Amino acid sequence: MKKVFFILLLASSAMVVQAQMSKAKNGNTNNQQSSASSTAVNDADYFLAVAKVTIKTGKDNKELNSKLIVRVYPTSGTDNYQKGYMMENYMPELKVWSTKEFYLPRAPGFDQAFNSLAHYRQTGVMVDILYNTQGNGPFFGLDAWKIDEVNVVLEFKDKNGNPHPTMPSKTIYFTGSDMYLDFMKWHLFCKTDAYFNTLPTFITKRE
Repeated sequence: MKKVFFILLLASSAMVVQAQMSKAKNGNTNNQQSSASSTAVNDADYFLAVAKVTIKTGKDNKELNSKLIVRVYPTSGTDNYQKGYMMENYMPELKVWSTKEFYLPRAPGFDQAFNSLAHYRQTGVMVDILYNTQGNGPFFGLDAWKIDEVNVVLEFKDKNGNPHPTMPSKTIYFTGSDMYLDFMKWHLFCKTDAYFNTLPTFITKRE
């Protein structure tokens, strides 16, 4: 009789342990599913909060009083350059072999939704530099400015100022021997594809 009772006790204990293991397993699965859903990130909820552009001047300086405009915005869109970040009419000299950082303010027509990370991941990033020597003195038509490198730092945050969990910041470098601006070649464009890979820079001429 004692032997039968002992066998029944072991069987009962095994059933309890198995039930507890099954419950724990199911609980872990639910926790994993809950954790996965809670960490889902919507790029449309994160926006470009900081646009810092650094320009390295080469062997030819930017002259004093020549106007400089620097802008950052999504590559595609209607009037997109007016909806991003823009610094206007920077007048000081940029000396040869110097480096200058610009923290761009919001453009007058800034559109937060237009500057979402989701949108940048659809269109890519544009950095444009407009160098205007016109109307600043009798000799500025001969002015030229050699740029060796342009880099931009982008910081994406939500409406509460929290950084994006996987891409809080992105730094992009643009280089090339053709980044030489003068009276006619006055507008430099530096752009990326939708994956933030740099594309060849190009310059438009004054009409």
